[in-house]
Amino acid sequence: MNTMNRLLVLLTLSFTLGTIHAAPIGERRVVIDRQRFDQLDAGQQQAILVTQERLEAILAVDRTELTGEERRALRNEYKEVKRAMKEHNAGGTVIYISTAGIIIILLLLIILL
Repeated sequence: MNTMNRLLVLLTLSFTLGTIHAAPIGERRVVIDRQRFDQLDAGQQQAILVTQERLEAILAVDRTELTGEERRALRNEYKEVKRAMKEHNAGGTVIYISTAGIIIILLLLIILL
């Protein structure tokens, strides 16, 4: 492994580790796409708002004081609510790529090509 490749690997690792530590903890939110939301009828909009409120309530629960069984029940309810939200959001998948992720991808492309 020559010096240039070692430098690129070091930079890649530093960007990766930097993004892991910079990620905010506990700031999970439920975001609704307003354009798609406005296209739905009133009944579907109400169902989405109720699901959003329940999902935000689940995310706000302090899990440190729960027993194992309560955590499992909360996790199962979270999965069910997420599944319901995915049904309302059919075809609306969004992928977020961080700046460090783009740099890593570019570096890998440069190395491989």
